[in-house]
Amino acid sequence: MKHFDYIIIGGGIAGLISAYIFREYNTLLLDKKGILEGASSAAGAFLFPKISKKSSYTDFINNSILAAFTFYKDIGIDTHKKGVLLLPRDERDIKKFKEYEKYIKLPFEKKEGGFFFEDGGFIEVDEVREKIEVPFFKEKVELIKKEGNFWKVNDFFAKNVILATGYESLIDIPYIQIRPIWGERIEINGKWEDNLNFYYHKNCSVAEIQNKLRIGATHKRNCLECKINEEEAFELIEKAKEIINIEKFEIDNIKGGFRAASVDYFPVVGEVIDVDKTLSLQPKIVKGEIPKQLVYKKGLYIINGMGGRGFSNAVMCAKMLKNYIENHRNLGKIDTKRLFIKWARKEGEKYLKKLKEKNVKSGKSY
Repeated sequence: MKHFDYIIIGGGIAGLISAYIFREYNTLLLDKKGILEGASSAAGAFLFPKISKKSSYTDFINNSILAAFTFYKDIGIDTHKKGVLLLPRDERDIKKFKEYEKYIKLPFEKKEGGFFFEDGGFIEVDEVREKIEVPFFKEKVELIKKEGNFWKVNDFFAKNVILATGYESLIDIPYIQIRPIWGERIEINGKWEDNLNFYYHKNCSVAEIQNKLRIGATHKRNCLECKINEEEAFELIEKAKEIINIEKFEIDNIKGGFRAASVDYFPVVGEVIDVDKTLSLQPKIVKGEIPKQLVYKKGLYIINGMGGRGFSNAVMCAKMLKNYIENHRNLGKIDTKRLFIKWARKEGEKYLKKLKEKNVKSGKSY
């Protein structure tokens, strides 16, 4: 039997970065397909700031961008940092941009009706896959079960398990709802305006890379029937035409995948709460009482809900998770408990009723 300190399930960007951040431990990364397959392989992997009114979410995104630039640079991955011009999408957006200006914290300049940031770049997925080496085993996870002080994952054992499974769920965690968002990255050959000296973002992201135009967007929510097709690609090209003049083109490559997003857009990171025990011990939580104590499934963690910014968010989230585990540092807005409290107040009463009925039948109590 093989024993590990950490088993990380899910080889997307969140799982890969976590495996690297936890590399000083005896760590194993598992995935049924491979490293950076699925949604991560289809990511535009752009590192762009976000603008809005004063917002803790925008602050988190922009701090994550800065952390990601440093992280990738330190391990020798090119961030292709040329800057990005964020443009308003319509008349309504033009008004919003005027309001946003006073809240922007990163250095910027006004340009072409938008805001230009030097902190704009992108990552080549293949380079990340090549340069971030971690212990990896290709295997579909069929079993996750607590046995004594260890978690059994198929035929492996670990003191701790980190779930980085994206929109696919291996364990029922009722208070965590991860939504699939269809995203695409396409590359085209053709003729467009002169060389693009920086990147653009409007309804989609546009970059000129090695004489090809790369267009990326996360644009369809809860669309499990979505799949790679030319119709979707032409939709993105039309959006790109709102940014630059594309005279003629031919599609060279299309990639797509389901990115994972939480209901409030913040990533979901931390220790998994034992819902049954917590609600049984403190049933008044469902009535709005603030939990005095949360009971956790010891050694079971999650890092998920990166949305369309996985290649930046994953860096910050993995570092915060490690700090939480090692030093009990507060996870703030990304902590799993925020979702638990909201869920308990909305759905907890029905859940608690079913739990009591179940316990009566089984004779179980806490």
